[in-house]
Amino acid sequence: MNAVVLGLASLLPMMVGPLPPAQRSITAALCIGGQIEIPVKQQKPEPAPPCAEKACHAGCNRRKFDLSQ
Repeated sequence: MNAVVLGLASLLPMMVGPLPPAQRSITAALCIGGQIEIPVKQQKPEPAPPCAEKACHAGCNRRKFDLSQ
């Protein structure tokens, strides 16, 4: 019985089909009747700039303290 339920659950995405695409516009109703569609552009976030060499405090750029002295 559990195998049948598991099998049907695994076939569910194939039975439903592809999902509708994401809406890329806003539909607004007008007071006098009718509708207007406003396209929406998606902005991609800009990657953060790399830090400047002199501002980085990475351990590899510092002089090592010699314990033998």
